[in-house]
Amino acid sequence: MATNNKVGLIFGKFYPLHCGHIYLIEKALCQVDELHILLGCEIVRDKRLFDKSRLPKQPQVSDRFAWLKETFKDRYNIHLHVLDETGIKDYPNGWQEWSERVKCILSEHKINPTVIFTSESQDVKNHQLYFNCPVVTVDADREFMPISATEIRENPYKNWSFIAQAAKPFFVKKVAIISKYKLNDLPIQFANIYNTQYVPNGYINYIQREISTSHNQRYLSESDYIKIAMLQVERIASAERVANKLLFTSIDFATLAQCYRKIFQKEHDVLKALTENYHFDLVINETDLNPHHSSLQHFETISKMVEALLI
Repeated sequence: MATNNKVGLIFGKFYPLHCGHIYLIEKALCQVDELHILLGCEIVRDKRLFDKSRLPKQPQVSDRFAWLKETFKDRYNIHLHVLDETGIKDYPNGWQEWSERVKCILSEHKINPTVIFTSESQDVKNHQLYFNCPVVTVDADREFMPISATEIRENPYKNWSFIAQAAKPFFVKKVAIISKYKLNDLPIQFANIYNTQYVPNGYINYIQREISTSHNQRYLSESDYIKIAMLQVERIASAERVANKLLFTSIDFATLAQCYRKIFQKEHDVLKALTENYHFDLVINETDLNPHHSSLQHFETISKMVEALLI
């Protein structure tokens, strides 16, 4: 590596990755030839952060790494590293051990940093002490990007606009509203209200028709049900990438598996696995609601249930 190369370091948990992190990284990148980002992780600490948060599920190291990788996929001079902080005393203690762990990674990858970038002004002195190179602070007072990971963890949906685009699908809440008659339009209505995605299921009419007919009038084969399920997985995954906090659909996999079981009098491993492992945050069945209520009453009942997901 040429001696005149400017090599920058950035440290962070990225729990979750947000616009403040991205601003720090992009501004740092303007000042160096290559930038190394060290993603810090420690199982006990990370679980503690999650337990104190209002995040719907815990981001794993693989998730946080993937968000960084996706966000900066077109930047050839950004390099990502995982920094295992297991056994090191909690911040603000443990600087000596922590810096030695960092230096092991730097040595392994032959990285000779010439500058460290941070948004935490209280860390400047120790960075200078342990790495013997200049430290540049970026938006330490959060004037340009008024957000922190702590604020997002405390209220991710209130701070939705600050969450990195690559991280948003992880936090999207999935709602299935399942109905034969009265609630058919509600998934579309709520998707419109929340300015988000509705995932249609074009086969629901066929499935409902099969249940109400004899077996010798089947419209769908066993393999059709699996194709429907896998297509639904694809559609949901695609919609999650652009959804606004919530995503609505008209069927979940437990319902699909139940239909299959009723028609064919047996289980299917794929449908069973999807039912057990694919999580919906809210499933509302028409049969769970008061049959004597009006459409408006159903709308208001479900509206409160959906809104509770974002608290």
